[in-house]
Amino acid sequence: MRRKWPISEERYFGIGVFRPKTAENIGSLWRTAYVLGADYIFLIDAKYKKQSSDVLKVWSKIPLFQFDSFDSFRSSLPYSCRLVGIEQDKTSISIKEYEHHCRAIYLLGSEDNGLPKEIKEQCHELIELPGDSSLNVAVAGSLVVFDRVNKLG
Repeated sequence: MRRKWPISEERYFGIGVFRPKTAENIGSLWRTAYVLGADYIFLIDAKYKKQSSDVLKVWSKIPLFQFDSFDSFRSSLPYSCRLVGIEQDKTSISIKEYEHHCRAIYLLGSEDNGLPKEIKEQCHELIELPGDSSLNVAVAGSLVVFDRVNKLG
């Protein structure tokens, strides 16, 4: 079958956090996700409270999905979409060499604990940012989104 639409119409991505530590980090990640073109963000095992510092009203521009557990999140992954964990791990690919997929969901862990082993094992891939210690989750997520936009246009 011959494609009758631009490849850009086949792209989408979301980014989210498993057990985030603070609402402020989620607000910062949400704003970056909106500004850099994410289709949605999500939380797993956490609730978000609206922040008065949200001057762009990003809550009205891209959706925030909230899942009670990783299993409920995993069961709702879109068809033909890669789950990419952001984690320092011996199996991780450096973000410098990473090629982003057209349809991807990026999953971060909390600053304190990262992603549990059983969740990392269910990711299609793991990528890591440079550095010897973890970054603030909003900063790490922002860097991943920027890298995707920079590489895929």
